Amino acid sequence: MRGSSSGFRLWLGGILALAAISAAPPPSAQDPSAATPVDVVVVDRDGKPVDGLGPESFAVTVDGKPRRVLWVRHVSRGPGSIVEAARRQAARTDTLVFAAEPARSVLVVIDQLSIPRGAERAATQAAAGLVDRLGLDDRIGVLRVPIPRDSQITLTTERPEVRAELKQVVGQAPPERARPTPDAADTQTAGGVDPGRSTGDPERVTVAERPPAEAPPPPKAGDDAAPSGLLQSLQSVLMSNRSAPGRKVVVVFSAGIPTAGASAIDDVALAAVSSHAVVHAFGLPGGRDEQDHALDTNALDRLARATGGTFSALGRNAEKALDRAVPELSMSYVIGLEPAPSDADGRRHPLKVAAARALVSVRAPSWLIVRPDADDVVPPPEAAKPAALDTETGRATVVDIGRTSDTPDTGHVDSAARELDTQRVLGRAVDYVTGYQREYSMLVAEEHFFQRTKTDQRTLKSDLLLVRPPGQDSWVSFRDVFEVDGRPVRDREERVKKLFLDGSPEAQAQLAAIKAESARLNLGGGNINVPLFSLKFLEAANVPRCRFTLSGTKDVSGVNAQRITFREVAKPTLVRLEQSHDIAASGWFLVDPASGAVVGSMLQFVYPNGDVIEFTVRYDRDASLGLWVPVEMTETGSIRGGATSDRSVALDARAEYSRFRRFQVKAETEIKIVK
Repeated sequence: MRGSSSGFRLWLGGILALAAISAAPPPSAQDPSAATPVDVVVVDRDGKPVDGLGPESFAVTVDGKPRRVLWVRHVSRGPGSIVEAARRQAARTDTLVFAAEPARSVLVVIDQLSIPRGAERAATQAAAGLVDRLGLDDRIGVLRVPIPRDSQITLTTERPEVRAELKQVVGQAPPERARPTPDAADTQTAGGVDPGRSTGDPERVTVAERPPAEAPPPPKAGDDAAPSGLLQSLQSVLMSNRSAPGRKVVVVFSAGIPTAGASAIDDVALAAVSSHAVVHAFGLPGGRDEQDHALDTNALDRLARATGGTFSALGRNAEKALDRAVPELSMSYVIGLEPAPSDADGRRHPLKVAAARALVSVRAPSWLIVRPDADDVVPPPEAAKPAALDTETGRATVVDIGRTSDTPDTGHVDSAARELDTQRVLGRAVDYVTGYQREYSMLVAEEHFFQRTKTDQRTLKSDLLLVRPPGQDSWVSFRDVFEVDGRPVRDREERVKKLFLDGSPEAQAQLAAIKAESARLNLGGGNINVPLFSLKFLEAANVPRCRFTLSGTKDVSGVNAQRITFREVAKPTLVRLEQSHDIAASGWFLVDPASGAVVGSMLQFVYPNGDVIEFTVRYDRDASLGLWVPVEMTETGSIRGGATSDRSVALDARAEYSRFRRFQVKAETEIKIVK
């Protein structure tokens, strides 16, 4: 089953389905109508979200007058958010509760007007890098400016669709000339610039010098031409879909805006705040307009900060700029302000939010805009127990996973922090595997598997499949051998298609027979030496079987992956011998801390007679699929000579994977654009 966009009927809309509330919080914290909600992000000097803030941690003024904070909701967002929010419930108070938004809606905007012809690579690579850092359940759309007439934006979980849109980007600015490229480290301004200080030329008007205009009405639907410039396009999309519920994230890649007036910037920012959207902008190097004038990236900075977002210049190392911005998408606070009669007038009210804690930065909208017709944008508090998404329905189900780590609970803050970090990474990996199994189940890969012992060797060529038999809860990964030592053993494509498309009892019986035959041809025996088998220990139902511990980091193709080790402690174990002996598993996963993607794994089994078998899988990012896929598996160790033999045989094997093919059902959502 593919990820679905059902329920998203308007622009980026839809509060996502969450687990049921197990114990209702006090009315002041539960009922959004009892306060005026404002979305706020607080980060430390390293750009990491700050934990542990309550109502007393914020100082707020509206129209220059102090406003009391009645309650705070700590909202975890994206992959792993359900588990993270649920694990935090023990810290809940009358005025501090925890919530989750497991999937985010992200619109990626590429300003082609500012990109020199032939220089599109910087923008498309950076945008693709952002997409790689998002969860597999996040809905993503791509908007190219200027907007082509009669175009529609697709909001989808399908990564190939998103990448196909990025490939359509064509720069429309004059060709780039030889000029210095700004260094991101010198121009990074995400939260580091005082909102009241001008960052442009002295002649330009600052926020303090010129008050913003009121939020303009949406453009008329009967206009013949589609919006053209970046600001006009953003304002049109935001205003025409502002009635859609939920928090929206707009990520803009642009080399700057041609000397835009302050009122034009503020009009777009007001449209974003009114639509409950936050803008994150990335400045591309060296843009010039048709008159060959340098473009203004300070305007992008101002636009982003006015919505509660960030601006970063993409210099020589775009990865670092993305790494700084992405964590801010994973968590926010929603603070409930004491209501005032003026809140409901539909106008903008200057808003300032500060945190009492030193050395932190606060991202908040520049204005408070309350629309009586707006739906509640605050996700409800989460369940009291850890939860995970069901692989079939996508709905949240409660799973009691207990402590994940063997670290003793000494009561110290550092122990609790380590446990929470482990839960966060583990929760994201579990969510990733849930989505990954859906995505990968539509793929077929070709496997070249060379196996060698002291007395024998064999080369298998197989199709590697991941299927979910009817009536079963778990996915089954297996190889379907089509060639042994250069000799064909069966027809390929027709059988693969039948396994995917035919759910009849006869087809399922054939599947069982194929698995048995492949195990017989395999020198190692069995069906556990397939690259995706280790992911079973990250399935939501199997996580309680193991103990997990964070144990360092490793660079994997530019990703600073976190290593999470595990060992199976539950009985009976997932893998057992014919004599019903338990064989406990152990190993590690390398996990992208942003998306939860598994980018490497090692799985080890120790047999009762002392034999050890180990499988190490190396993954790489497949740009066309938008997934990390296995590219190599090594198998080493000792195996028993037969089902009833105690003799051990040393085995050395290596498999390579290529020729990934997709069987897919398209799922998407359309975004309205007012012409």
